[in-house]
Amino acid sequence: MCQEEQKNLQGLINRGWIGETDLGALKKAKKEKFRNEITEKAVATREIFTDENRRSKIMIMMSLSNLCKSYRNYFKIPKITDKNLENGDTKIEKITEEQTLWCTFRLEDIIQRSFRALTRLINEFEFEDLHNPGQTVIRDFKNEFIIVHFRKMYERELREMKLRFEKYSKTKYNSTEVALNHMFIIFAYYEMFKREVKQREFSKKTGMYLKTLITKTDKKFREIEEVIKEGGETDFEKDMLELLKFEEAGFKIKWAGYKRKQALKLRKSRKNA
Repeated sequence: MCQEEQKNLQGLINRGWIGETDLGALKKAKKEKFRNEITEKAVATREIFTDENRRSKIMIMMSLSNLCKSYRNYFKIPKITDKNLENGDTKIEKITEEQTLWCTFRLEDIIQRSFRALTRLINEFEFEDLHNPGQTVIRDFKNEFIIVHFRKMYERELREMKLRFEKYSKTKYNSTEVALNHMFIIFAYYEMFKREVKQREFSKKTGMYLKTLITKTDKKFREIEEVIKEGGETDFEKDMLELLKFEEAGFKIKWAGYKRKQALKLRKSRKNA
């Protein structure tokens, strides 16, 4: 029982409107209701995991919605609400270096396609009435057993992703570390989504759309992975010094992912060494 409920009940008792016997009955009824709800959710979870079609839909929607929200939040994409995502009412402007260090990879197309894929799948799976709390799929998405299962899958995927890139992702620069962690989270949700999609069939149009999305996303993510693997502390510092040389030679430099003050400080420290 939450603090507010306890306060309200105590007020009723103090006024004499509820006796101790009534209070005991209320608590018993509340516990019984809670047990029934947990039992219902446990039964629903068992049914979901014995029905591959139903399980697949839930895992696809949960992984894709989390992928879309990660794009929106980590890349600071404005004017994209949960309602926009559901309705397909999304428009991605050019991503800048103020939003993310990954802006140079031109990710706008795959992000927009991911947002639109979410809308297509809502229609494909007949999940249109997502705001009706009585709809079965809403209860499935809010089922604590399903949420915990999905969370464990995600945490395992993220852990494996970080181990895969561990030797390439060490850096003393906070902005770079944050950008890498954001991308690892995106990679994890995407891998979960892609794995589930490849295990089921869709209508012809949706199937073609998802195939294009995966092909384009794989290509972009391979480019990012190559850059991460080519990176590392020494290369990062070398790149900063090279940018400084170009700037002093008269070229206009964008310090995306790097800091000019750090480059100047690094050069000075190496001269004094």
